[in-house]
Amino acid sequence: MPDLTAALSTNSQGSPADRNGVRQTDSVRNANATSLNIEHTSDSPEHRQQIRQQMRQQELDLNYYRKFLEDLVAVMRDAHNDSVAQLVLLIRSGASNGEIHAALQRVQNGS
Repeated sequence: MPDLTAALSTNSQGSPADRNGVRQTDSVRNANATSLNIEHTSDSPEHRQQIRQQMRQQELDLNYYRKFLEDLVAVMRDAHNDSVAQLVLLIRSGASNGEIHAALQRVQNGS
């Protein structure tokens, strides 16, 4: 899953810096803005199509993880204490998301 964290903006008072915690100078910000504008205006149809595909994939990923979280909360809220305890042990054991998701489905289906 791509990193979905956003970088904080920087202002001239030196408040929150870029994602690495280093404040950018005005000249660096201007150079970055110019670079982005050049890249944006020279986008080919193929590049725009690739961006659309990436955005669709991100939307699918977000929907998957949203449903995964909703299922996890529902099981934690509604399932029998033994099932919840087993699920917590599975998570703490370092199980993969796929293993956790399969366990959630088994609990939801009563298996």
